Amino acid sequence: MRQAFLIDTRIGLCYHIINCNNDKTERIPPMTTESKPAEAVLREGQAIHITDNAIDIHGTINEIAHRFLSISLDVSPQTFLATPLNSDELQCTVTGNGCVYRFAANFRSSSTVAEKNWFIEKPATVERIQMRRFVRVPMPLPIQVKLPGAHGSMQDTIEATLVDISGGGICFAHTNEVLLHEKIIITIPDLPLYGTLHTEARIERCTKIEVFSGTVFHIGASFEDNLDLRQQDKLIQCIFELQRSYLQKGLLLPVK
Repeated sequence: MRQAFLIDTRIGLCYHIINCNNDKTERIPPMTTESKPAEAVLREGQAIHITDNAIDIHGTINEIAHRFLSISLDVSPQTFLATPLNSDELQCTVTGNGCVYRFAANFRSSSTVAEKNWFIEKPATVERIQMRRFVRVPMPLPIQVKLPGAHGSMQDTIEATLVDISGGGICFAHTNEVLLHEKIIITIPDLPLYGTLHTEARIERCTKIEVFSGTVFHIGASFEDNLDLRQQDKLIQCIFELQRSYLQKGLLLPVK
């Protein structure tokens, strides 16, 4: 198996390309899956993400019946009225602890516009997809960071360079060393399927890296509990998309 490396010398980011033969690319499985009974996973009040070729909406499971799920949608009346056809298959995702659960379900019917409920087929099982939170996707983009200042205040926003992102945190490059366990505020614009990520994070590591132009520091920060369930779900979907893109290019993603 041939191997190669692409190196961004500005920030010390190394992309590991596996099996660079032109005829075939070997890919490392990025996740583990297992089936679980739907009754053990789905619950009323749980956030759910529903997609198909023309749909990308969020809602809440408000009733679990014997044969169907009732989903309350957080959408405009116009979006609600653009219902799928009866028996159209929808891809559904709910977030678990360090994993996500996915299942396919057929659309059955909808309520009145005032209630904004969709009714979909209840699955017998769901697929547990593990480790998405811990898969780090290299992504050298400019980001905005507010670092801690004196007496608990925050400094002015600085421009930094993102090194990688996962469902649980980020790593970015900065010219100066920073203290561990301090809180920061980050803003990352234009993430696919997410938009602008703006949140607090806590510094977990600060690693000195020698690059062609001198020295930079790779600063790892954890989101901890600063993202709600809906934000976590959207970020995991973003990681899905980024991971697919990198695997299609033959890039091996690092795992924490």
